Amino acid sequence: MKLINRSKHSQAGSRACDAALATHHAKFGNYGRQKSRTNYTVSVDGMKVTVEVVNRTSSYVATAMNGFRKLQNLPAQTNNQL
Repeated sequence: MKLINRSKHSQAGSRACDAALATHHAKFGNYGRQKSRTNYTVSVDGMKVTVEVVNRTSSYVATAMNGFRKLQNLPAQTNNQL
């Protein structure tokens, strides 16, 4: 199972994603339910960072939810029809 951190641009977001991925992997192991997402709130350097972990076929993908994102780049977006 790959653990993918999608918040490499932010120091706090990256550490929060690493902590959320470790907790998620300890909770669900290598074979968590696919296509589901779980939100974690992690405290890093006195800041609360919300992290979304998405279960994919062979990986867990963590994204820190800090700041604004384009509607096209939302995590866990499964239907790309406009």
